[in-house]
Amino acid sequence: MPLPKEQDDQQESAIRHCFIYAWCLMGNHIHLLIQENDEPIGDSMKRIASSYVYYYNHKYDRIGHLFQERFKSQPVESWDYFLTLLRYIHQNPMKPHLVADLKDYPWSSWREYLGISQPPFTSIQTVLRRIDISELTALIEKPMDEEEEDGLLDAYVQPKAMSYNNEQVWDMIEYYCGANTPSQFQALSRPQQKHVLYCVHEEGVGPRTLSRLTGVPYSIVQRATSAANERLLQSSVIVSEPTPEDDLFLTCCDEGTFDKYPEY
Repeated sequence: MPLPKEQDDQQESAIRHCFIYAWCLMGNHIHLLIQENDEPIGDSMKRIASSYVYYYNHKYDRIGHLFQERFKSQPVESWDYFLTLLRYIHQNPMKPHLVADLKDYPWSSWREYLGISQPPFTSIQTVLRRIDISELTALIEKPMDEEEEDGLLDAYVQPKAMSYNNEQVWDMIEYYCGANTPSQFQALSRPQQKHVLYCVHEEGVGPRTLSRLTGVPYSIVQRATSAANERLLQSSVIVSEPTPEDDLFLTCCDEGTFDKYPEY
């Protein structure tokens, strides 16, 4: 049987960047069975994660990253493997014994398939056109053994070095704090500046680029992003290399350029 393809629905395809067939939110990570539409999966994941982290941090008055590490992805090339992942994702709450019945776990797409959660966020009809809900329910409720789980989600796509232009970097900065010029950014409180530099650096923007665009001294940007940089290195995220524009900017700055800038 062929894999689901939401592109058959032209109206829905026109308004979605990606299609989600299954999801399960756990304590420090999320599982997604997702299909690209009009943007790369990396962009979709960045948009999904940043939106949720912004919402969560605002709601619970916290700062910093939320998920454990950078996303890992694995291609799905057969209907059988698609169903295996559908089972694996929906059965996640059973492993740490969070619930006795999967339909009682509120942070999963399984309740959408059962019609408990409305309106459905997940593209469930695309799946249910290929398998009856009673058959799917029997699969989901049957615990997976170790052999079936062996090797699942072990492979992932090695992230490529990211390259952002000035406008894209300012879009990130504006998303986190509303500032879109150096003067607006420098008018922010020092702790807020530090938090924004940390967050944008986590997106893969190098400290030299951040220094050039915001006017914050390079040495201070380095200190503000050092913890993020160490975490990125440990999770194999490749930070963008300094551009010739960055190097020229720092070369033209003499030692006294930033002397009066306060430390964080």
